[in-house]
Amino acid sequence: MTQPAQWFRDEIFNGLARLLVLRLPSAPWEEEAEYTQQTWIEVLWAAPIGWDQERDTQRIRAAFNRLAAGADRWPAPRQMLELLPERAQQRRLPKPPMSQAKREQNRARLREMMAELGIQSTRGDRNA
Repeated sequence: MTQPAQWFRDEIFNGLARLLVLRLPSAPWEEEAEYTQQTWIEVLWAAPIGWDQERDTQRIRAAFNRLAAGADRWPAPRQMLELLPERAQQRRLPKPPMSQAKREQNRARLREMMAELGIQSTRGDRNA
């Protein structure tokens, strides 16, 4: 397992610090806070998510905001994961442009391959 990235450590540290301020029942003692933070970081980093700074920073913050708004006791890391919003869909790359010459070359090669396999086209010879 790789070591947690610094941005991830910072986000978990900040989120837990905000929860500690709430003084929720079952919250760790001050002496336990550092160990608690390290445990959360390790547990969450090991989750099968493939954490990515660009895609997950805001998600982590939102999950901690949801925890802070709804928790009546000190939460477990699992509860943070349950409140993690879905990742935004990444924009798809546009189809690469293809020249008419390349398109015709591809069609000709496809016809050759189909002929070699003994397959007859059911489309006719359209320019689709």
